[in-house]
Amino acid sequence: MTIYEIFVQMWVIDFEIGIFDKNYFQSLVKSGQLKVEDYKKVTGEAYVAPQDQPAQPATAPTTQHAQTQHAQA
Repeated sequence: MTIYEIFVQMWVIDFEIGIFDKNYFQSLVKSGQLKVEDYKKVTGEAYVAPQDQPAQPATAPTTQHAQTQHAQA
């Protein structure tokens, strides 16, 4: 048995008794310390990678705002 396999067994117990939650194990997957397939062994659920939110595009000034800017000039 490898050290990694011992850690997985320990993490299963940690999760079962509530020491760590799913967010903790998701962070371990993201950092490469826990394999995706072992996330399911620990939590009982398949790992779903969080989706990055695209940056909001810059919005152009509204017509009313542009007219106000022009009128003040």
